[in-house]
Amino acid sequence: MERYLDHQFYENVNSPKWREELRASLGFCHEHAWLGVNQRLGDALGYSIIYRDLINSILNHWAEDGGPARNKSASVMDLLSPRKRCPVCEKRDHATHTYLSVLIEGMESPEMIQALRTSEGLCLPHLRLALEHTKNGPVREQLTTIHREKLVSLRTELEEFIRKNDYQAIKEGFGREGDAWLRAIGMIVGSRKGK
Repeated sequence: MERYLDHQFYENVNSPKWREELRASLGFCHEHAWLGVNQRLGDALGYSIIYRDLINSILNHWAEDGGPARNKSASVMDLLSPRKRCPVCEKRDHATHTYLSVLIEGMESPEMIQALRTSEGLCLPHLRLALEHTKNGPVREQLTTIHREKLVSLRTELEEFIRKNDYQAIKEGFGREGDAWLRAIGMIVGSRKGK
């Protein structure tokens, strides 16, 4: 998503098509607007151009004399409600669907199963999506078996991390379990860089 945002700011700040998408979504969602700012994707000029355009669009449609107060309030509510989702969210969801489709199709091969076994696995939100997108019983069983094993292993590492934080074991030092708490967060909610 960072590459997508960076590309859009570099290539499409003045693109009428992209600007229309942004008007329909009222810009980026909270997460992706601040991702762009925090990761310095684009620059202040690009953000200024985009957000001036959004504010102009809102103000141009904001009727000063919109009739009775009740109707005016309803039209303002419509005006302040996005008609489309954040374009970065759309791109992310499309990419996620594509990657999960490839994973699900690949689960027919021993190489994909082995690759999944030796990886960190999917976070639970993506595992849930993968399971929702396949009706293939053996694939669902493989996915659930592999990820249950990963959760059991992660629980063991968390228990060891907790044990080694006891004053009697603190001198033992940490091995793989040293970052188990970060991996557990990532497993439950997804990585830091995204959902």
